[in-house]
Parts: sequence; C-alpha cells; structure tokens
Amino acid sequence: MKLSLSMWSLHRTVRAGGWTVIDFLSFCRKEGIDSVELLNVFWQNQAVELDEVARYTRENGIRVASYAVGNDFVSASEEKRLAALREITDAFPVAKALGTSVVRVFSGSLHPGIDYDQARGWIISGLSEAAKLAEEAGITLALENHGQLAGRGGQVKDIIEQVGSKALRSTFDTGNFLLVDELPSQAIEPLLPYIAHVHVKDFKRHPEGRYQSPGGQTFEGAVAGEGDTRLASLIERLEASGYAGAYVLEYEGTDDEAEGIRGSYAFADEHNRTHGEGRP
Repeated sequence: MKLSLSMWSLHRTVRAGGWTVIDFLSFCRKEGIDSVELLNVFWQNQAVELDEVARYTRENGIRVASYAVGNDFVSASEEKRLAALREITDAFPVAKALGTSVVRVFSGSLHPGIDYDQARGWIISGLSEAAKLAEEAGITLALENHGQLAGRGGQVKDIIEQVGSKALRSTFDTGNFLLVDELPSQAIEPLLPYIAHVHVKDFKRHPEGRYQSPGGQTFEGAVAGEGDTRLASLIERLEASGYAGAYVLEYEGTDDEAEGIRGSYAFADEHNRTHGEGRP
C-alpha cells in the first residue's frame, strides 16, 4: 500500500494560512510525499494556477492520483442541477492537465422538503449524464460514500448499477460508513467489484466528537489505524481482492494536521513492513 495525500488533510492549515495549491505541494515535497489528491475547492484562481501546478508536479516528481469536486445534484432547481453537472464536466480538462483520469464526485445532500426517492432520481439522472460524458472523455468518476443519500454501501452500489456505466465507480471512504451507522467491514463486500479509488480515513467514537450519526453516535477524526474502522483489515481485504488503485489519506482529526499526516504515514509504513513490502 502506497499512500497519496489529499489536500483536504490540511484544510484547516490551508485556510488559516491562505495556502495556495503550490504551498501544499511544497509541503508534500519537504515531507517526501510524491502522490496527491487535489480538490477544486482550493483553487484561488484556477486559470492562473493550473499550468504552474502541473509544471511543479512534473518537475518535482509528484503524481496527481485524483482530482475531487463537490457537486450536489439534490435540488428542485434544474439550473442548480445543471450547475452540479458542469462542476463535474469542468473537472475533466483540469484532471487531464494534472495527469489523472480519476475524478472523485459526490451525490448530494438531503435538504428539507425533499424526500429520498426524489433525491435519488436526481442523483441517478445527473450522474448518468456525467458518466456518459466521462466515457467520451476517458475519465473515471468515483462516487464517494458521503452523507445520507449515498453514505451506505448499498446506496452507492444501487446508484452505480442504476447508472450502468463503467465510467462510474466507487470511492471507498473507509471512515464515512461509521457516520451512517454502518460497519466498513460490511459495506466493503457489495462494493468490491466497483471500487476504483480509496480514501484512507479513520474515525473513533468520542463523546464530544464533531460528527454525529443518524443513530446518535458521535465520532472524531483519528490518525489512520488509531480509530474504529479496523483499517488494517479493510486494506488487507482490498489487497486480497486485487485492488490496484490509489490509497488517498484524508486526515480529519482536530490535532495538528501535519502530525496527524505523519502518524498516518507511519501506520502505512508499519502495514507494509508487516506485509513484507518495505517502505511505501
């Protein structure tokens, strides 16, 4: 297992310090991290920055494993649903410029006054159109289990199968299942044939945690391997299944983000030593 680092792992640091994408990549270079996930939310001026970022990654041997967008198809407004589709399709040339063909996408959030079936219809319709265009562009869309509409393994599987395109696969986020009261070890089995991208994330139960599940459990972000996901066994299951995509770290704890990242990479080091693979 070789970790990539999502820029989201440093989102508090980035926002507090006004970091650019280049600042994040400079941090990675200094830490010896050579694979990353970038997100559209962090551009300050994409038109100006993109060429510089692409050049920096090439010159410093940093691979962009994936590019992530935050689309939301759940709206009664057709204009907003079209805007969500454009957010995805606008990512295609950016991803290609960065050297990746994997674009992480969302489904959307459950809003007041909208029921599940209605939301599901909009999600399937929007992702069907996005997947059609992704096929033409040579892009793989990876739907993350996130929120109450596509948070459980069965929900993600249903959406992927209803869309019915090889261009729509799963981003298996190891931690997010806990936030919808599902064990990751149960969620992984139906999704294994569809997983094309993995977010390595850990949460632990905490009485004052910031994240509350529908069942009332509260969680806080943790260093990889120190939470309740049973992360090592999930990775073993992915490896046994032949998964060959990226393992992208998303640290979401409240401690110093750089230290949380270093601790998570130490977990990956130990996993690889245990499995005889050496340093990732």
